[in-house]
Amino acid sequence: MRLPYATHPLQLLAGLSVWALWFVVVYGGLSVACSTASADATAQRGVFSGISLLLAGLTLATTAGLAWAAFACARAASRIDHAAEGGVGLFIARCAAALHGVAAISTLFVGFPLLLLWPCI
Repeated sequence: MRLPYATHPLQLLAGLSVWALWFVVVYGGLSVACSTASADATAQRGVFSGISLLLAGLTLATTAGLAWAAFACARAASRIDHAAEGGVGLFIARCAAALHGVAAISTLFVGFPLLLLWPCI
């Protein structure tokens, strides 16, 4: 599958925007889930509670999507003919690949505590 607009300037904002949206949804959802869940239900399961597993799944899915976007932009950048399309498209595709990669790594880094810590302390 090919990313149709790898050279579009909005690609430069897309990766970190997805990361910011993921951050708000995960930690906002964690706060709401912990305020509504009973203390006994989350304390007995520890790290492997339903809340943790759901948030970890969302983290892994977001990371996979961002990594795919980084790979697709990098692949599109390798196919761009510098002479025919100009340097701007190549620049955008390469920067978008890097920014999507940074967003994927940031998602894993920030989401890693979800896998190690109890969700509601």
